[in-house]
Amino acid sequence: LFCWSRLLDPCNLDPTTDLPCTRSNLRITTMGSVISTVAFPAPDVPRSYYEQGLLRRDDLLWLTTSANERIPAIYKRYGNRNYEHPRGGGEQRRPTIIYSHGNAEDIGLHLPFVDCLSEMTGCDVLSYEYVGYSLSRLNGDEPSEGGCIRSIDAAWRFLVDTERVPPSYIIIYGRSIGTGPSVDIASRSKVPKSNGSPHDVGGVFLQSPLESGARATLGAAVSCVGYHFDIFRNYEKIDKIKAPVAIVHGENDQVVPCENGRNLHKKAKDPFAPYWMVGKGHNDMPERDVCLYCKNFANATIKKSSAQRIQ
Repeated sequence: LFCWSRLLDPCNLDPTTDLPCTRSNLRITTMGSVISTVAFPAPDVPRSYYEQGLLRRDDLLWLTTSANERIPAIYKRYGNRNYEHPRGGGEQRRPTIIYSHGNAEDIGLHLPFVDCLSEMTGCDVLSYEYVGYSLSRLNGDEPSEGGCIRSIDAAWRFLVDTERVPPSYIIIYGRSIGTGPSVDIASRSKVPKSNGSPHDVGGVFLQSPLESGARATLGAAVSCVGYHFDIFRNYEKIDKIKAPVAIVHGENDQVVPCENGRNLHKKAKDPFAPYWMVGKGHNDMPERDVCLYCKNFANATIKKSSAQRIQ
């Protein structure tokens, strides 16, 4: 769930302060002080839970960020777990999805979805963790916007520079707040200490995307006034993405209103036919429908990038 709505609590500033006690001013002053707690409610799960699931996976690996933070990741291979990628391009290569999860879940909680996503799309899936979530949280790390970006950069370097997966075979997939790091990396031409450019990815897939942290609930006006406290300003970055962008969003989403997705779709330079799910909200979109839409997108974009290479 995306929790910016907590900033809408009744005005309760100390009447002795010089700042007038208005709802608008409360939003601005509160935004900076509670941003980490509100935007990143990492699940409070005991280590024993991960020991029973995540830590037993044979596709578990560990990534290190540029700040020397250690985060877990799952590298789910489609079909044959022992399959090794051919180095470089070619018809035998499968697309690989970099998956960025929502903010009220973690890598240990969404393992069934990662398996489902791989099986239904026919893609390999690299699901990485954010700094300050799951095992990283238990090690004392704190979540933040910068931590999320360092985390996806580490995932990128693993795929592109260690596994040597060509960027054109990568689909960047973000859900809810995960669209923040996804849009950020896809909008950049470079990732520190990587030889591959995110501008060359096969596609960007956004599920229930937010225009920004504040715009998702408070609206454009408040996000402008509190600009420097806002996070994941996707509305400023999406037009810098050179790859095709697909968006799926529930029309009845009360957490991140569908208007966010529609506005981002309008700003995308290479938009793919969107999927506005009628009657669905933020957390009840059928996984099967989402995965099939992602499969169609992955197939279309990989074929497009292959054709462009031949030309």
